[in-house]
Amino acid sequence: MHRPLAPEHGCGDRFDIVRRRRPKTTREIAIEEWRGYEEPADTAEHLRSMDKVVQKALRSFGLQKRFNEEQVFEAWHAIVTRSGLASAARPVALENRVLFIQVLNSSVYYELERMKGTILKKMQERFGPQHIREVRFRLG
Repeated sequence: MHRPLAPEHGCGDRFDIVRRRRPKTTREIAIEEWRGYEEPADTAEHLRSMDKVVQKALRSFGLQKRFNEEQVFEAWHAIVTRSGLASAARPVALENRVLFIQVLNSSVYYELERMKGTILKKMQERFGPQHIREVRFRLG
């Protein structure tokens, strides 16, 4: 005759779901000892996309609406590469809506000064006059 197990064994009239983990490997045990804590059974609930993490960090530091000057530097190379002067001039800073460009020699400085209006117009078309109001060149 088949007799049911006693309730203290967890298998009475109801069915208990028991999750059993596989035995830990030596590597897993060593990593847990090194870290100083046991790895949780299910880490899926802690996963978040990198995009959400970065956006949250930007919001917490108040940088989400801040203008990214790296985009301006990349645009500078795209605009000036067409004229062949990209190797002799590079953007250095964007301060108070003024883009500062370091120029290697006076002949490139002269060419860029002649193109200043066109460069400013293209930069403002791309980023708006609220971000760039002037372009200045420096020898150096």
